[in-house]
Amino acid sequence: MATKTEPLHNDALRPYIVSRINRMAEERIAGVNIRALYPRLLSFGISYGDLERIAKVTTNWLSFSRSMADLARHWESSGDKAWKSGRMETPRVHWRHAVDYYHYAQLKVPDSSLKEDLQASSRRCYQKLVSLLDPPAVRYTVPFKGSWLPGYLRVARPGAPCVILIGGLDSAKEVELHYFAEIFLRRSCSVFYFDGPGQGEMSNEISMTSGFENAVAAVIATLSSDPRVGNTSIGCFGVAVGGHMACRAAASNQRIEACVSLGGFFDSAVLPKLPALAGVAFRKAYGLRVDDDFTELAPHITLEDLRGRMTAPLLLVHGTADHLVNMAQITQMQNWACGPVDSIVLEGSEGVCSDRFNECLPRIGDWMSNWLLGKNRPLVAI
Repeated sequence: MATKTEPLHNDALRPYIVSRINRMAEERIAGVNIRALYPRLLSFGISYGDLERIAKVTTNWLSFSRSMADLARHWESSGDKAWKSGRMETPRVHWRHAVDYYHYAQLKVPDSSLKEDLQASSRRCYQKLVSLLDPPAVRYTVPFKGSWLPGYLRVARPGAPCVILIGGLDSAKEVELHYFAEIFLRRSCSVFYFDGPGQGEMSNEISMTSGFENAVAAVIATLSSDPRVGNTSIGCFGVAVGGHMACRAAASNQRIEACVSLGGFFDSAVLPKLPALAGVAFRKAYGLRVDDDFTELAPHITLEDLRGRMTAPLLLVHGTADHLVNMAQITQMQNWACGPVDSIVLEGSEGVCSDRFNECLPRIGDWMSNWLLGKNRPLVAI
């Protein structure tokens, strides 16, 4: 767990209150660029007021992490106290905050014991929360290659269609996938979100080179033997790298009846554009050393080897201001699929469209539920 810092003195705020007087302070805060994260953080549980207060005292990503972690500890402690006094709603809300704040406290921290401690704290708070969710989240493990993939199953009703959610490399099943899952739960679908090879709890266990589509196949086989899911319709949703993996899974497994790629891509042409921390995470997920060349990943990061097999309906969601995935990648995905393809292209929207979630997420939920629930299949509206 992160070490608690001493309280900041008023002098530390002065460069940001009168930023024009101190150009060096302006450059420091500009380098951190917290505001670029606002759309994402505001969408996944961080309050605007907290972000504004943190922005005023942040001089680097470590101080950002400390501020977020301090707030996370506050929310966890508050939830614990309310739980001991017999409350249920306040612990649910405050533990939810703690999950999110711990997660984002580690977002810009390089690989280290600090990062691992913050991730573990986020997961610990989610475990406190799961029984208070509606429907509850049941901890669930899937056997895969001599290990166990950890995830959570939430059942809308026994036998309901089930959406499997796949995160990006800096996503967490307890945070981003939790919020995305709510979209499908509200539309009468069950959900399963998990850490696959190279992700979350599995980041030091199994490499992504083992084939993410194989992990999804193991998930489907396990869920199919569970009477709460059974032989129902299966959908697959993925965000960022998870969007790419969702496409691979859907092309490889005929049980998947509909697939959504939010901010996904066709091949490894996106890799040279990755920021430094993302590049480190990518290499780690695929079992490479920090200084290994990305070109070694090219055979593993492409949809080309599955051409002609993607028959399930596919929805591609893309923002034209995505600095990693250009429109050429989306066109390649459209041409690659051989089943129905729909696209939501948002002009000027950033990567994974987090600045336009209010517009695209309801449409994603409607599209998926229409296909899985069998409503107006020929007339799916996006």
